Amino acid sequence: MVDKPPSAAQFMSDLLNAVHEVTGRRPPPTWTHIDKVQRKLGTANADAVEAAIRLAVAKGWLRSDGDPAASVTITVDGIKLITPKPSTRADG
Repeated sequence: MVDKPPSAAQFMSDLLNAVHEVTGRRPPPTWTHIDKVQRKLGTANADAVEAAIRLAVAKGWLRSDGDPAASVTITVDGIKLITPKPSTRADG
């Protein structure tokens, strides 16, 4: 049975997390090569990675260094997007 591909939203989240992980979770701007991100994602689909990077750059979640990008860095907004929100649960 073939695994179902992730949704576009899940792939974008995976991309942002991969960039953050590959850069050692250091603060922006810490750059990494696209090849490392693609390996971290575990996909051979370079077109999907490139398209996701273009969208993330347009949204302000990543910055890239060319067209097509050879390297990327996550932005503060990108980190905010993937950082879990603190619980607002009342204790008591």
